[in-house]
Amino acid sequence: NGHKVRDGAVVYLAGEGHHGMRARLASWKRHHKVDHLNMWLSKAGTDLNTAEGYNKVRDSLYQLPTKPAAVVVDTLHRFLAGDENSSQDAKTMIDACGAIQQEFGCTVLLVHHTGVSEDSQHRARGSSAWKGALDLEFSVVPGGDDKPIEFVQRKAKDSEIIQPHYFEIERHELDWIDEDGERVSTGVLVAADKAEVLKVNKKLGEDIAVFEKAWWASGCEKV
Repeated sequence: NGHKVRDGAVVYLAGEGHHGMRARLASWKRHHKVDHLNMWLSKAGTDLNTAEGYNKVRDSLYQLPTKPAAVVVDTLHRFLAGDENSSQDAKTMIDACGAIQQEFGCTVLLVHHTGVSEDSQHRARGSSAWKGALDLEFSVVPGGDDKPIEFVQRKAKDSEIIQPHYFEIERHELDWIDEDGERVSTGVLVAADKAEVLKVNKKLGEDIAVFEKAWWASGCEKV
């Protein structure tokens, strides 16, 4: 997408959804015409913030032919022993991720859910300690009603906040056949068409204009 990047080995610690993950990876490779990925996918989750779980992950990383550039933890809930609302349990998980970063010189990405209520859709679920410990935080805002998926940066510890990015899911069929004899289909995330993004931004501008008009019509003074 036109951004400067550095390649490197990726370790994806998947605590769930392995069948769907295999299909999405296969579709991504086909879409981008890639034969091989410098990537390893775990077969199960573990309690990363316990000594046993941490050592299990650590030992597995050392068995790889090259050090990982990035380790993805998906989802945080599947790798956390304790309560995500507890600042103390959050600290043990943050410390475990920090130890992996330090030992392997890699980036650690935590995949986590937002809250359920509308007021908490913009932030990570659970203790405020999660956000406080992050260097960068991003939200994936679902699309719908002709709106693309929005990728929004919520926090940047040592840099400027980037502009939102927009995506859509493109349906792909694989050569795989399921138990009903039908071809397996899944989706690939692709950059949204610029015309669609402009249409969304135009709609947002129109909504703001309507709000401003109503504001001044209410007799409120400009401050």
